[in-house]
Amino acid sequence: MKLSLPKKDLIEYIENLILANFPDGIKINSSQLRDMVENAILRTEVSFQNIEAKYYLKDGAVYFNHLNADHMIVLLYFAANSGYKLGYEINLIEKIYNLNKRLHSIDLFYSINLPEVFCVVHPLGSILGNAKYGNYMCIYQGVTIGSTKKESYPEFGNRVILCSNSSVIGKCKVGNNIIFATNSFVLNKDIPDNSIVVGRHPNVKIMPISKNQLAEIKVEVIFKK
Repeated sequence: MKLSLPKKDLIEYIENLILANFPDGIKINSSQLRDMVENAILRTEVSFQNIEAKYYLKDGAVYFNHLNADHMIVLLYFAANSGYKLGYEINLIEKIYNLNKRLHSIDLFYSINLPEVFCVVHPLGSILGNAKYGNYMCIYQGVTIGSTKKESYPEFGNRVILCSNSSVIGKCKVGNNIIFATNSFVLNKDIPDNSIVVGRHPNVKIMPISKNQLAEIKVEVIFKK
C-alpha cells in the first residue's frame, strides 16, 4: 500500500498528534506505538484492497492518505484495537481512541470488533457499539449502533450499508446485502437477506431488493465482488 508519508514519518505524525491533544506529561511508549501503527497499516491495506473508489487508489496501487479523514479514522481504529489485543499500555490505547473521536467526531471504541473489510464515508457523529459486524460494511454520518438496557446488541451479516442518521438498536439479526435508508430506525427486529429498510420504529418497512437492484444503487464507496 502506498502511504502519503513514509512509515516512520506517519508514526511520528501520530505521536505528535497525541502529544498535542493530550499534554498530560505521561511519556508515550514509542515502541508500542510503532507496533500498533505498523499493525494498523497492514490491517488498513487488507480493507482498502477491497474498495473501489476514487480516493483509495493512486497510480494503480492501494493508497492511504493521512490527510483524508476517512482513511485516518480506519487507521486509528485499527491502531487502538491492535494495542488492545496485544495488551499494551491502556493510557496509549485510550489516547489513540480519543484522538480519533476528537479529530473526526466518531466513536469507535478500541475493544469493539469491526470487520476486516469496512469503510466510512464522512461519518461525523456516528457511534458504533459492541455489535457483531460482518465484512464489507459501509458507514455514513450520524449512524448509531447500540444496545437496549438488557445489553442486547445487533448481529450484522455481510455487505451492509448504513446511510446517514440510521440507527440499529438491540436484538437485531441483520442478514446479508442490506441497505438501511436515511433516517431509518430499527429496534429489536430481524432483517432478512437482500432488503432495504425504511421508516422508524415501530413503523419500519422492509422491502426486498434484488442483487441487480442493489448493484444499481449508487453509493460513494463500492466494494469489490
